[in-house]
Parts: sequence; structure tokens; C-alpha cells
Amino acid sequence: MGLLAGATRWIMPPAVLLFVLAVPQPGKATQPGDMAAAASPRAVADVKLLPDRDYFTALLDGVDQARTEIFLSAFLFRTIEDAGGYPEVFLKRLLRAARRGVRVHVILERNRGADDLNRNNAETAERLERGGVQVCLDAPNRVTHAKLVVIDGRYLLVGSHNLTQSALKYNHEVSVWIDSVPLADEALRYMKSICPGKPE
Repeated sequence: MGLLAGATRWIMPPAVLLFVLAVPQPGKATQPGDMAAAASPRAVADVKLLPDRDYFTALLDGVDQARTEIFLSAFLFRTIEDAGGYPEVFLKRLLRAARRGVRVHVILERNRGADDLNRNNAETAERLERGGVQVCLDAPNRVTHAKLVVIDGRYLLVGSHNLTQSALKYNHEVSVWIDSVPLADEALRYMKSICPGKPE
């Protein structure tokens, strides 16, 4: 199954469309499932819109095909151990990637209160760390609302989806998948600035 099986092609918000039109387009679009393809020298090789559940399909495909590194930032990552929900499936795929030698780094929001968000993110962080994933809970004096995933320094997923059952399965959400080494590099630098000094 390709990285974006079933995803809608080239139906995107005007802001994204203008951005894509501003950079030279390749003669042949990169196949999203071909993670082994040589990196394109162009700023953006390909872009896909991921509405609703298409994001979850692309996310799992990307994690399963990752070769070296997965780096993600999430506002809320709510898992329920021994449940079959979408976030639980994603957590298990991340742990499987870590077991096969992929470096997996996760940044999660932490605030000053003792609320459900803190509890859910702390529980997920503990499970990830037990499985060999490097986790950073951000500084509590500033909200990290960014939802970003970078795979192998090339593939970027960015948008509105939290890592919750509601967002991944039921809500109207929209994210974008981008094949771009320069943009992936910018996103990595941004995420690393949230937790300076870790991970490298």
C-alpha cells in the first residue's frame, strides 16, 4: 500500500495552492510510497491534502516505511493501553519502528495544571520511553500546539490532527503531506528549538 492510498490529490486550500504554485513543479510527481527514491533537488517535489481519515492512513504508511528517523510534535497524544483505537495503533507502530532501529523522537505538550491533557500525555510519554522512544514534554509556561511529523528528513505531515480517537477517526480535520527536504529540515529545526539540547 502506498503512503497515501486513497488520499485526495491536489484539492487544497488557497494558501497551500499558492505556495505550491510558487515553486517549480517536477516533470513527474514523486510516488508517495517510494520512500527509497532519491531526494528531489526542488523545494517541493509533491504535496497531498489529507482530509479526515486519510491522514491516519498516510501516517501509518510513513511510519512503517521510515528508514532512519521519525520526529513528531503533538499537542495531545491520548492512548488507552490494550484498546484498539487509532492512537493506540499508531503508538504500537512507533514502538515497532524503534525496535527495528529507527530513531523516534516525540515532543508533547505539558501545561501547569493537573488536567486530562497532562495526564494523557504523561501516560503516553511513559509508554513511549519504555519502548525506546525519546520523549520531551515541553516547558509548561508555553503551549506547544504544533502538529508536525517529519520522516527521514524528507517527508512532512502538518495540519490540524491531534493524536486522539476523535481527531483521527471522527472529526473533520485536514492536514497536508509534503515531499520536501528543505521544508522537512526547517520543521526539524523548529521542533528541536522547542526542546533545546534534546534530541540531537
